[in-house]
Amino acid sequence: MKNIQCTRLRLISAALAVLLTACGTTNTRRPTEDGFHQLRKGPILPIVKTITNFDHSLRCMDSQLVTYGPQATILVEDLNDKTQKVPAGTTEMFLSAMSQMTRRSRAIKTVAFSDDTKNLTSYMLQAGTRDPFQPELVPTYTVRGAITQFDDNLAKKTVDGGFALGVAQKNFIGAGGSKSSSVNMLSLDLTVVRAQDFSIVPGVNTRNSAAILQEGWGIDGEANISKLGVNFMTSFSRSDGKSIAVRNLVELSAVELMGKLNKTPYWKCFGIDESSPEVIREIEDWHVAMNGGEKLAFYVRHLIAIGLLPNNNEATDPLEFKEGFKSYVRALGLEYTGQFSLEVFRAHFAADQAKIVGPALAYLEEERANRLELNFEPTAANAADPLQISFQLLPNTHSNLYCYLQDERAQIFRIYPNRWQRNTLVEAQTGFALPQAGTFRIKSNMKTAQSVMCVIARESLDQTLPEVLRGPDLEPIAGVTALSAIAEAYAATGVEQVVRTAQFRGAGKLFEMQVAGAAP
Repeated sequence: MKNIQCTRLRLISAALAVLLTACGTTNTRRPTEDGFHQLRKGPILPIVKTITNFDHSLRCMDSQLVTYGPQATILVEDLNDKTQKVPAGTTEMFLSAMSQMTRRSRAIKTVAFSDDTKNLTSYMLQAGTRDPFQPELVPTYTVRGAITQFDDNLAKKTVDGGFALGVAQKNFIGAGGSKSSSVNMLSLDLTVVRAQDFSIVPGVNTRNSAAILQEGWGIDGEANISKLGVNFMTSFSRSDGKSIAVRNLVELSAVELMGKLNKTPYWKCFGIDESSPEVIREIEDWHVAMNGGEKLAFYVRHLIAIGLLPNNNEATDPLEFKEGFKSYVRALGLEYTGQFSLEVFRAHFAADQAKIVGPALAYLEEERANRLELNFEPTAANAADPLQISFQLLPNTHSNLYCYLQDERAQIFRIYPNRWQRNTLVEAQTGFALPQAGTFRIKSNMKTAQSVMCVIARESLDQTLPEVLRGPDLEPIAGVTALSAIAEAYAATGVEQVVRTAQFRGAGKLFEMQVAGAAP
């Protein structure tokens, strides 16, 4: 009996020695640090487009906003967790992403007004100011959304085992182990809403999900003796934190959302090119949904951003836009047709803008050197009749000339070509008087303004104009009540041309005249 007890004591001593040795040799700190450094990079499983870190994407989008020149003002709603399973600061993460995304471009003004701004609002009320709440400062858009899905244990696998030594119901030494893996699904939905009428902006939304892999393993050892127990357990667990996954989803969604809102190629910041089927459909959707005015504003914004149009906060001159857009299309390697075609739209997003700017500016210089110009100046008043007026026209190249007068009764006449001067071709840099002596007269009115509109083109338009504009000279044109209608008829010919309109009234020191680039 004594030998059996000694044998048991030796076994217990050996087991305790093994356990104490394991405690001394097992390093728990290094694996934990390594696991943390891996986890802080992002979820173990990919978020949608195999991206796990979006610092580069946020900076890339900042550069895109500089290149493509958009401007917007947004208000961020509280982005809550509808599942009540992910207690993360989603709104603050989105604000942080917006700050990071606009550090250089300053292209998007983000308004952080919510329940969390009570102190600021209270302070402003105490200070007696409501300046930020003026109607002209109301954001154009608002961003709303939430964590809409969290499905845990979509897939789970557990493996465990163990052993024990001793007599039944009197185990005095044992060991066990287990390993498990599970996958959870987390989704974030964001939408942009127009502040004016609370309507959603079609197509400007994001739906992104993250699969979170959780892994764990453990080894348990236990030795029990009378009135003395020794427990030993060492484990290491590896898991993607929910908050880390949310941050990645927020940054991904912020880049995508602002890219869609401003129609900038956000996919480039994810390493995706234009051949992706999703990108092809996105570009086509944008092109189909935009009307002519929106496409014009879209290209004006971009041409200003890359220096092909002046940034002077004034209305864009049609001639300057045509020259800039034509130069840009040529730099894209396409033939200029004057249309905002899908082909141009696709080439716009596919191009490396850093490589496009140089050729585009060179083409613009060429266009300006060859542009049609028409100087339009009044001549000295007639001493015998101060109300009689004439104009000096000076084209910069050989061109065809067409002129119309709208008198004080709003009647419109063709005054050139006329019965005395039938040839529309005029010489460059020689000057041309309208009307010429001995033909007809134009008399100014002291109160009511009149207008003379002239069109010059590189080729004759006699056979391409509507019949009504090719009728008798110096007679009211039937059915035409605005010079703008005539300008539109000339523009419809598709021939390169320049339109200048002089609006005038008065005489002597009271004479006034304004020259514009198109018909009023």
